[in-house]
Amino acid sequence: MAFCVLIGLGAAPRAIADGGPLETLRSTIDEGIEILDDPQLASMDGWAVKEKKLWQLSERLFDYPAMARLSLGSYWDEISPQEQGDFFNAFSGFIRRIYVPRLLERYSGQRLHYDRQEIVSPSRAVVGAYVYWMERKIPFNVHMLKRQEGWKIYDISTMGVSAIKNYRAQFRWLLLGGTLDQLIARLNARAHPAS
Repeated sequence: MAFCVLIGLGAAPRAIADGGPLETLRSTIDEGIEILDDPQLASMDGWAVKEKKLWQLSERLFDYPAMARLSLGSYWDEISPQEQGDFFNAFSGFIRRIYVPRLLERYSGQRLHYDRQEIVSPSRAVVGAYVYWMERKIPFNVHMLKRQEGWKIYDISTMGVSAIKNYRAQFRWLLLGGTLDQLIARLNARAHPAS
């Protein structure tokens, strides 16, 4: 589902003065589209540069620590700070190695369209958007938290399915029959497949 935001990297004018959640999303997405569409990065060497730049951009836009914590749910509070750090590293590595290359492979000029911005509380907001992909309109909601450094994405949902809740259900199932170390090893294996 993060793919919905990543694939939509682009579209729309930049400057809404308030710096709210929609403008944060829009301006960062616009930066991403510039990277994706940069003709100087069209070569295979450029692919690695694009991947690095897109990851750096996503680190500004996504709240990966919150996503890691929320994806483990109440289990997060039961593990040590060291285990939390290990899980965060495995989770963010997994996201980087799965979604950024997928974006680079599938992006073909799609544009994100913004429907609405709803301020849920002073620190939470939802931006509604959609993208056309394979001739289908795909609506989704971008859930954002206001942090010291600005608005950041902590979840994306489409058709009523939350990415974080999906990960939480999968991780809970894996932890019922295994250990945190096994889950971390599985995420690391997905992030760094054997060549």
